Parts: sequence; C-alpha cells; structure tokens
Amino acid sequence: KGLIIAVATALTIGTASVGAYAAGAIIPGTKAAAFSSSKISAAQAVDYAVAKIPGRAVEVDFRHKNGQSYYKVEIVADDQKQEVFVDAANGHIIESRPDYDKKPLQPLPNTNISLKQAIAAAEAKTGGRAKDADLSYKKGPSVYKVETVNGIQKYEVRVDANSGQVLSSHIDL
Repeated sequence: KGLIIAVATALTIGTASVGAYAAGAIIPGTKAAAFSSSKISAAQAVDYAVAKIPGRAVEVDFRHKNGQSYYKVEIVADDQKQEVFVDAANGHIIESRPDYDKKPLQPLPNTNISLKQAIAAAEAKTGGRAKDADLSYKKGPSVYKVETVNGIQKYEVRVDANSGQVLSSHIDL
C-alpha cells in the first residue's frame, strides 16, 4: 500500500513538472531560469574573453553551478587552448587558464566567419538566444554547432563556417 502511494505521488509531481514546462514556465533555481535571467549574451562573453586572451574563440558554453552563472569560452592562441570564465551577470572575467586537455590540439581550419558571427546567424534563424556554440572541424566540412533557446524551446543550429549559411535548424528534444 505504501509503494502505491509513493508511485502515485511521484507521478503527480512528475506530471506537474511536465505541465509547467508545457505551459511555458521556467522553474526558479534551475539552469534554464539562470540562463533566461543572465544579463550577458554568449556573443558578449566571447568579446570579453577575447579582450582578456587575444586569439580565436572556438567554443562558448553557458554554465550554472553553486548559484553562479557564467560562460566558459575556449580560445586558441599560439597553438594552445585557453579557457576564460566570464560572469553571466556582469561580464567580469572570473578566471582564465590554459586548457589542460590531454588530447593534442588539431590545427584550426581557415574559416571565413567567426564564432560570434555564427551565433548571430543562429539567433536570427531561431529568434532565440545562444546558450552554447562550438566549431566542429574534425570530420567533414567545418561547421559551427549552436544551441539557442527561445523561451523553453531549444534549437540546434548548424552554420557553415565558410559561408555563414545556416545548414540546418531543428528543435532539440
């Protein structure tokens, strides 16, 4: 009997949570709520990071840990990867350090557009705000993969790194 009550309670809570998302609500205290209230955009975080560590930004990622929201921006400079952490509330640099990835850095391909331009193309296509973006160049042609958020709807957008053309855009389930 206790198990049946526990299962019924869990189903009720789960259904309420799904209903809140379906209704377009963002639950306070979550990463989604932190992102929606962040004052700094992914493109601005890239600008702040590149001002700190001159080089080529290849990735930006929104994070929310221990009550703090920030962007991790990866920059390649002098064949080394640097990580710059940018406060999502005010754009201040929290920390910058070398990326101690064990894998050797592959040479970056020549591209005609920047990470920031790919973010702009993805945002224009979806009407959302970029949360994460990175340059993918290990297999096939170079593309930027950009995740945008429009309300609670997530989109995955692929942008050609040479032409800037949006190659695909779909709802990320």
